[in-house]
Amino acid sequence: MPDFGPAMLLLRTLAAGLAGALIFKALGLPAAWLSGSMVGVVFLLAAGSRVAMPDLLRDVGLLFAGVAMGSAITPEMLEAVARYPLSLLILAMTIVGITLASRFVLVRFFNWPKDVALFGSLPGAMSVVLATSAAAGMDMSRVAIVQAFRVFFLVAILPSAVNFSATTGRVIEAEVITAPAFALMMAFALALAFLFERIRMLAPFMFGGMAAGGLTHATGWLPGAPPAFIMDASMFLIGIFAGSRIAGITLQAVRSLFLPAVVSFVAAMAVTIMGVVLAILIADVRPAEAIIAFAPGGLEAMIVLGMALGLDPLYLASHQVGRFVVIAAALPFLLRRRARNLKPDASSGA
Repeated sequence: MPDFGPAMLLLRTLAAGLAGALIFKALGLPAAWLSGSMVGVVFLLAAGSRVAMPDLLRDVGLLFAGVAMGSAITPEMLEAVARYPLSLLILAMTIVGITLASRFVLVRFFNWPKDVALFGSLPGAMSVVLATSAAAGMDMSRVAIVQAFRVFFLVAILPSAVNFSATTGRVIEAEVITAPAFALMMAFALALAFLFERIRMLAPFMFGGMAAGGLTHATGWLPGAPPAFIMDASMFLIGIFAGSRIAGITLQAVRSLFLPAVVSFVAAMAVTIMGVVLAILIADVRPAEAIIAFAPGGLEAMIVLGMALGLDPLYLASHQVGRFVVIAAALPFLLRRRARNLKPDASSGA
């Protein structure tokens, strides 16, 4: 492979990510801008090329992604949380069960490191899990394959499982935030990001953006969703960032990860089904809505899929966003514990 200069290497990397994203989008695959760009970069790596992802672009992507995700925490969503307390409690128990079951099979049957298995098992927050695990320097190939397989398979099978072909739903378009309000929110997000960076939090730009988006929207101070292209651009950059951290990946390595992905998915779905049954029997939830709300797939993919099937968007959003918030809030603590566990190894090798 020729040795490209920094500018050409960056353009080559962005072009590979864009090609992957556009192919995924044309095929109608879920989370196209995130998964497609990651796969495009991984193929570039597998072909023996180097890739480049400047810190500035990475931080921009993480900041925008955090703001977009935090903006989902609206007063309406918080009101819905109070409306479905029993169902959300069952969901919380299901999240813990999915994580423990999936982590167990990956560690017990495939000898995965415990921290990698944990991040691969966290359900329903693929973008934030990929971003934080990449920032922590984990084995991204394993985490990415298991997370992506879960989302792809769920989006492929859930419409048939729900069997709502007679229902004609439509995605509800949220009102877009005004330009001055968006600029103010981004300034707030940037300030929080620098604060989090100062206190040495991992992925400070993502968590700073998430905190700013959540606070301004939960209080109703700056209502309105960020423009759609902001979310697409952020997912695109995060996908390239995650893909660029998968070193030494080969097609043979991808094939070797297929069985662990399948087995962990089966374990996750077994626990999910138990949660769905409990929600139907105890919380009096409609079966179709329980299936989509409890499905451990990507946040955006599950909400859009449910609304396209004509299901209650508020119920779905409260559960999928609730799952995302719980996982995102737990990630800094999980990363801190991982760092503590790695310290003895570092000192012993010194």
